[in-house]
Amino acid sequence: MSELDRIVPPGVLIEEAFSGDFMVHGDVATANCIIGFSFGYRGKADNPEPGLSNEDLAQVAIRHYAKLPKIFQGEIATAYEAARGVESKDIFRITKHRVAGKYLDTREVAVQAKEHMDKKGWKTGVILAHPNHMPRADAVCRELGIETVVTADVKGAVEFDPQSTQKWTRNLTAWREYEPEAMELYRLEGWL
Repeated sequence: MSELDRIVPPGVLIEEAFSGDFMVHGDVATANCIIGFSFGYRGKADNPEPGLSNEDLAQVAIRHYAKLPKIFQGEIATAYEAARGVESKDIFRITKHRVAGKYLDTREVAVQAKEHMDKKGWKTGVILAHPNHMPRADAVCRELGIETVVTADVKGAVEFDPQSTQKWTRNLTAWREYEPEAMELYRLEGWL
């Protein structure tokens, strides 16, 4: 059994989410695309602004993955295009849940990314997420059958956003209060 096939005990994912020190794995050279999970936003949900964390994630994508096709949650796509000063034709945007009115959560982003990858014949994606969100984002993608690549590129490069509308993405203390409940829900649903 490879390390990626291991059953991840709940405590390990929580420990990684609390510390932002996650398992790095895979080879970028094998990736077909990059999958970006936003981390909070500013403003109102119906007209969000990216905010600090998503701007940081966009910068990581620009520096390290500019040539890969992009599957980005809307806030990262907006920040990416703003930073480059041009609309990008190689971004598949995920902006809302497939069920009208439902919250666009990590699982739904991963499901839509997987559907897009399947249409393109892609198997492997680099996961782009806030370091403290990376453990859950990666685990959800792997559970869906996406072959993932996780690099250390976001470590030290992506901050919390103290002005985020979503209070759990404002600082580490708020995240540590939120993430155990999110992980427990994902485990109960069979998404991890």
